[in-house]
Parts: sequence; structure tokens; C-alpha cells
Amino acid sequence: MNLMDSPRNILRTIKAAKNILIPLHLRPDGDSIGSALASYHFLHGLGKKATVVSADPVPDIFLFLPGAKKIKIVDPAELDLTKFDLIFLVDNASPARFSKKGEIKFPSQTILANIDHHESNRNFGDLNYVISDSASTAEVLYDLIKSWRIALTPEISNCLLTGVYTDTGGFLYPSTTAGSLDKAADLIRHGGNQKRIVEKAFRSWSPKALRLWSEILARTQIRKAVAYSSLPFAALKGTQYSELSGIRSFAAANLLLATKGVGVAAVFTEEQPRRIRVTLRSSPGVNVSKVAEKFGGGGHEMSAAFDYRGPLKKIIPQALKMLKTI
Repeated sequence: MNLMDSPRNILRTIKAAKNILIPLHLRPDGDSIGSALASYHFLHGLGKKATVVSADPVPDIFLFLPGAKKIKIVDPAELDLTKFDLIFLVDNASPARFSKKGEIKFPSQTILANIDHHESNRNFGDLNYVISDSASTAEVLYDLIKSWRIALTPEISNCLLTGVYTDTGGFLYPSTTAGSLDKAADLIRHGGNQKRIVEKAFRSWSPKALRLWSEILARTQIRKAVAYSSLPFAALKGTQYSELSGIRSFAAANLLLATKGVGVAAVFTEEQPRRIRVTLRSSPGVNVSKVAEKFGGGGHEMSAAFDYRGPLKKIIPQALKMLKTI
């Protein structure tokens, strides 16, 4: 747990704000979207004007969430930020993670609230509430909402439950705690539809996902407890960008890492020619975030990623050399 501001101080700042911006991180996932929309709903309940934006498209599987269609697909760097007196960041590990332009310089009068659970978060906000041993940002936000005595409406509950459920991999990931289960149970009691969330988030893959998983499995190799595979750009033809992140994350965590004797999984995806996204997953006690950080990326001890510019044949041996030593 990092040093952080008090919930009371954060709520005081929220109540003083009039126009609030909630940016999703790049390649938004269930925790980012769920936490942002839960924030939108409770801020709306407080009478605040809130706007949720995303530089990248929102995956179709999350469009069922209440308020999802209100998300504006626009890079925050393209907005007139002087209109906002509070930037409410949830699930953003760094100030450069929510805009394709990199780190944004905000107007001096704009307050940045940083609510997160990533170990790599360096408390970059004016206000910070970062709990690195929490399995999801949705859980961090749940605790804040409870401490603020804000009612858990069905809308808020469905959004938070989606964040908890997806970031714990349906409670399969080692990051899952007793607190994760307690919070999920309470969210279900307050209207969270667990059946619908499971159906949408884990059982709505397109036929394209099956083909890409077969490609990943066919290319998989195992060396010294490291299972790795790659998807060249040519294999991605016809794949929607919004689905790709989930496809490779699922493959790394639930296919490669599920292999007996494997402690680290890596999927190298050539999203564009010579533009590689490397997805890393590991078993408890193996810190893949250290490798990701050496390449300019980040994440959690057992779940991290980084981007690389260059050919697949160059980054694969470089990354494998480091992964074998952690």
C-alpha cells in the first residue's frame, strides 16, 4: 500500500468540482471501463457533470454496461481541458497511459485525482489513492464509495462487479483475495448481475478469437518454464482491434500459463508492421513487471505488458533471455 490521501479529502475535492473528466486507459479492459462508468454514475448522483472518454474503441463485450454508450471515443489530448476542474483517473498506472500523445500537460487549475491498484503507479496525481495489493481498481473504488456512504445502485454495482470479475479472471488469478469475494458478493446483493457479466465478458468471443487461439497454440514453444507464442501481422487480418487485447490476454493467462511446469507466459503480437505488443503473465513469485519496465512498459507482478518497435525475430530472443532469469 502506498502513501495516499484520505477518502474524506478526495470527496471534498469532488464536491467542490463542477465539470469532471474520466479518461479510460489505452486499450481499455473491464476494470478500466467498469471503474470509470461506476465513477460516472456516482458522480452523476452527486449532481456533477461527468464525461467519460477513451482514446481507443471500447470492446463490444462491455457495451452492455449501463452508461457505456455515453463514452466518447476521443483522445483527451484533443479536448479543451480548461473546461474541466477535476480529472478523475481510475485504473491508470501512469500519466502517459490514457492518451496516444503521451503525458498530457493539464491546466494549472485542474486537479488530478489518481485512483488505482497498479504496483507501478508512482502517485503522480494531485490526490492519490493507490492500493497495490488490491486485485482490481474496482475494489479500490468500492472501498471509497462505501467510506463516502454513497448508495450502491444496480448501475454502480454492475460496473464495479465487472471490474472485479474481469481483473481477477473470474476469481481464478492468484491476485484474488477474500476481500475480492466479499466485495463481489455485496455487489451482487445490490443488483450486480453476475450471470450477465459472465456471459458478456467471458462467453461472447467471436469465431475470430477461436482461430487466433489456434494460431497461438500452434506457434507455442516452451523453454525453461517459459511458454511463448507470436501472432504476426498477417495473422490478424479481419480482427477487430477492440477484441485483440482480450484474445491475447486470455491466451497468455488461460492457455499458455495453464500448462504444467510453465511459470511464465508471453504472447508477442505484431499489431502493425514492426510494432509489437508483448503480453506477459506469470505464476506467484515470478515478477514479469520487472521485464516489462526494462522495455518501457509496466503492470503488476504477475500481469504486465510493453510495446516494442522492430521485428518479431529481434524482440522474442531479447525478452526470452530476461524472462528466463527472473
